[in-house]
Amino acid sequence: MQMCPYCDKVYDESEYSGCPYCSGELSDDSSGEKIKNCPLCEGGVMHWEEFWFCSNCGHEIYTGEDDYDDIWD
Repeated sequence: MQMCPYCDKVYDESEYSGCPYCSGELSDDSSGEKIKNCPLCEGGVMHWEEFWFCSNCGHEIYTGEDDYDDIWD
């Protein structure tokens, strides 16, 4: 995993040659998505990707999808 120095988002460098968020290839539109608060970093949001993954620090939690804290509107 790689953290972009410009937008601080984490992405898989084996799938993308540069930051897919800065290039517009991926977006952060996640309305209705279940989210979990990251226990390791302040303000970090975890997204479900077959496990919980923090988009801020890259921390992973291997619990079920129903172990969420909120739903984005």
